[in-house]
Amino acid sequence: MGNAGISGSISGSWAGLHRLRASFDGPRTRSEERVLLDEARDLGATAVPLCVRELAAATTAERRAWAVALLRALAETSGDRVCAALRTLAGGTAGDDAKLAALGLLAELGDETATASFADPALIHQKSLERFAMQLDTPADVASAADLLISRLEPEDIIEFIESFAEASPDGARRLADELCARVDLDFAARSELVRVAAPLRLTCPPPVARPLGRPAMLVGLRHGDGRIVVAVARRSPPPAPARRWRFLCVLCDAAGSVADVHYRDDATLAVLRETVLQPLEAAGYERFSVTGAAARRLVGAAARRTVSSGHALPSAYYLGRDLLGITDGHVVGGRAGEPAALLGRAVDLLAAGESARARPLLEHCVALAPDDAEAASSLGLCLLAQGDLAGAVRHLERAAWLEPSWPLHHWNVAAAAHRAGDLGVCAAALREFLARAEDPSTGPLAGSVDPGHQRRVSIARRFIADHTRLQEASSGLGDGAPAPN
Repeated sequence: MGNAGISGSISGSWAGLHRLRASFDGPRTRSEERVLLDEARDLGATAVPLCVRELAAATTAERRAWAVALLRALAETSGDRVCAALRTLAGGTAGDDAKLAALGLLAELGDETATASFADPALIHQKSLERFAMQLDTPADVASAADLLISRLEPEDIIEFIESFAEASPDGARRLADELCARVDLDFAARSELVRVAAPLRLTCPPPVARPLGRPAMLVGLRHGDGRIVVAVARRSPPPAPARRWRFLCVLCDAAGSVADVHYRDDATLAVLRETVLQPLEAAGYERFSVTGAAARRLVGAAARRTVSSGHALPSAYYLGRDLLGITDGHVVGGRAGEPAALLGRAVDLLAAGESARARPLLEHCVALAPDDAEAASSLGLCLLAQGDLAGAVRHLERAAWLEPSWPLHHWNVAAAAHRAGDLGVCAAALREFLARAEDPSTGPLAGSVDPGHQRRVSIARRFIADHTRLQEASSGLGDGAPAPN
């Protein structure tokens, strides 16, 4: 290259950098942004320092977003330089928002080695969760996020993450928890706990009415002479995927009707799918047969259930692409835990943790759903007692005792609430009911297990009744002899 060529190249690069720098200072149209992104790709490593400086110095979310978009385009041609510069930014003195954006883009580029220290870690944690929630637009996004959590975190850490995520995005946490509950490759105990965590979220953020999937771009059934069946389906990728790109799911069922293999792609053309997937299958002896969307959904759902019933795991690809057939949790054998039971479990957990304000609306909903559930009535009564609503506490605790009269602790709790309300007559009557059942080993507390507080409660009840009988309905308190709810 001669001097003129070198000079022209330098001049062109300088002009391109000038246009990129100027693009941060004014509004841009969509077409202008496309031109600028192409120019950034052409400039390559030359433009990396400018865009990283703009990201570090950005004072608005819009400037940061544009810097990230340019760096994302630059990474297509200069990925190593972009990642190195972002790691330096994350470990330097830039502001928290810039560091968070750098870490996010690094993760998107597959580089998770960078670390950063933040001036306000709690705020950054909140913002990270909010950004995460914004990425859960479609069932495919949610399935992908669940797959990532399962592959990276221990079950107890997943539960902790969902509980934290619920503070930032209740709806996002509910959708993600629902997806995780459908993952039979997640520990059963963790799924059971997630059902409890998600139950109150389903009240405040109920699942939306399912939208029709519409006609797929491709739906093919293939059958082999040995009994194996293949179902393949493709649908257009949602924005911002490039035009004429499709998501694709291919499920192979063996002769016994179980899932033998699953192939999933989230970015392909129909021509490539035909050439690389369908044509090789047909060459291997598979013949096409007519199949409807409903029939394909039933066939694949039944195969998934049969696979799970036999104790085998389903491939991750199944979870990532099953929404293309409109399948949600059809593979979960026996279905999920019922909402009332899960909701009650979560409410009792909150009550035990001293969070009566959060537990109360859940318990009120449980009582409305199951008015004959003694545990729900008792738990609501204890929650109201903790909040000082003594009349309400007595009412619900008395109902629990009426529904389940053989259980001594219901009567004990009525006595405790009545004593705090100053109704010594009701207190004494409830303690008599308690004593009448406390000596029966078949109905005693914890029925056969050791309850270290049982004998103390019996002693308090006998002393109170004796004093009450002597004083009849005198209103004097008994200090440490007063019953405390259990």
